[in-house]
Amino acid sequence: MTTVAMGLGSAVAVGDLRILASNVSVIRNGLGFSPGATVFVSSLAILTLGATVLGAGVLGDKYGMKRMCVAGGWATVALGIIGAAAPNVGVLMVARTGIGVAFAFLTGLSLAIMNAVFPADRRAGAIAWYLAAVYAFSVLPATVGSLLAERVGWRSGLLVTPLLALVVLVLTLRYVPETQTSHRRTDVPGLVLVAVALIGLTYGVSQLQNGVDLGSLAPILAGLLASAGFVWWESRCDDPALDIRIFRSARFTAAVTAGAANNLVQGGSMTMVTFYLVIIRGESTWVLALLLIPATLVSALAALAAGRAATRFGNGAVVVAGLVVLAISVLARLTFGIDIPIGVVGAVIALTTVGGAIVQTPQATVMMSSAPTHLGGVVSAVKAAVGGSFYGLGAAIFSMVGIVLFIRDAAPKLVGTGISAEQAGEILGATGDGVRGSGLDPDRTAWVISEAAASMLDVAHLLNLVMAAVPVVAAVWVMVLFRRPTSNLRIHTQ
Repeated sequence: MTTVAMGLGSAVAVGDLRILASNVSVIRNGLGFSPGATVFVSSLAILTLGATVLGAGVLGDKYGMKRMCVAGGWATVALGIIGAAAPNVGVLMVARTGIGVAFAFLTGLSLAIMNAVFPADRRAGAIAWYLAAVYAFSVLPATVGSLLAERVGWRSGLLVTPLLALVVLVLTLRYVPETQTSHRRTDVPGLVLVAVALIGLTYGVSQLQNGVDLGSLAPILAGLLASAGFVWWESRCDDPALDIRIFRSARFTAAVTAGAANNLVQGGSMTMVTFYLVIIRGESTWVLALLLIPATLVSALAALAAGRAATRFGNGAVVVAGLVVLAISVLARLTFGIDIPIGVVGAVIALTTVGGAIVQTPQATVMMSSAPTHLGGVVSAVKAAVGGSFYGLGAAIFSMVGIVLFIRDAAPKLVGTGISAEQAGEILGATGDGVRGSGLDPDRTAWVISEAAASMLDVAHLLNLVMAAVPVVAAVWVMVLFRRPTSNLRIHTQ
C-alpha cells in the first residue's frame, strides 16, 4: 500500500501537468486571458516545482518525509480546488504557482519514502514497482481530466487533481510509516540559489522562442550566476542542502547524466510529436492523449522488467540499454510522413516511453543507494529536479529551434501577407483550439498551418537526428563512468 500511495502521489502531479498542457487553450478561452499569457500559465507549476523540490527534500529529511508529503497532499487539494474555481487568470496563476510547490513535496519525497521504508534487500524491487505504479496510474488523471474538460468543461477537468490527492492522503495516513528525522540546519542560502538557478534557466530558455532579447537572456544569465553561486556555497557550507561530494561517486554521476539525457529527449520528443500530429497531420491533441495510454501502460511493464534485468546484468548495462532504445525510437521518427498509419506513430511513441522507463529504474536505484538513508529526501529531490528541469528544457529548446527554422524558411513567403514572424511563431507555439485562437483571422491562420505542414516535416527530421545523438553520447559516458572503481561515499552531517 505504500507503493500504491507513493506511485499515485507522483502520478497525480504528472497527470495534472498533462491535463493543463492539453487543455490550456480551452482554459484561456474560458477565462479570457491573452495568448501571450498561455505559455506562462502552462509553465508556472513546472517552474515552482523545480525551484522548490530540493527544499522539499531537505524538509523531509529534517521533519519526516511522511509528514511533509501529507502537507503537500493537503496543499494540492486546496490549491487544486482554487484553480478549478478561479474567477480570473490572476487567481489561476496564484493557484498554479502554489500547486507546483505542493507537487514538489509529493514527487520529491515519494521515491525517498520508498527508499526509507523498504529494507536494502527489497529496495531495488520496490523502486521498480513504484516506477511501474507511477506510469500505470498517470494514465488515469490525464485521460479522465482531458475527457471531462472536453465534454463537461475545463473546471471539471482540473478537479481530478484534488480528488485523487484526497485518495493519496487517505492511503498515506493509513498505511505509510513515518521516516526518521535529522537535526540538520536548513541551508536557506543554498535553497534560494538553486531556486533562482532553476527558474532562471528554465524560464529563460522557454522565452527564447520569442526571440533573443533581454527578456530571455537576463533570466538565463541570472540562472547561470546562481548556479555558480550554489556550487561555491555548497562546497563551503558546514551543513549544505546538497553535499557536492556526492558527485564524486562515478555511478551517481552516471545516473544523473542518464536521467538528464532521458528527460531532455522525452521533453523534446513530446514537443516534436505534438507538432507532427497537430501541425503536420491536423489531428486533435486528444489523439495524442489516446496514443499515450497504451504507451504509458507498456512503460509500466518495462519499468518492472528493467528492475529484474538490473539484478541479472547490472544497473549500468540496463541504463545503457534504455538509452539505446531511446535513440532508436527517435531515429524511427525519420520514417514519419504525412500519411504514415497512426498505429505506427503510436508504436514509436510507446518505444520512446519504454526507453525512458528502462533508464529510470536502475537510475533511481543507483541514486538512492549512493547516499545515507537519512539524506534520502535530498537525493530523491535531486532526481526530481534533474527530471523536471531537463524535461522542460528539452521541450523549450526543440520547440524554439523548430519554430525558428520554420520562420527562417517561411520568411520570404510572409512578406506581403500581413503576418509577422512573431504571429507565425505564436500560431505554431499553440496547439489544438489555441491554433485557431491566435488572434489572426481564420484564413491567415490556415495559411500559416498549411505552410508549416509543407516545411515542418523536414525541420522535424533534422531535429530528430540531433535529438538521437543525445542518448548515444550519454550512453558512452555512462559506460565510462560505470567502469571506474566503486568508491564508498561518506557524508558527514551535523
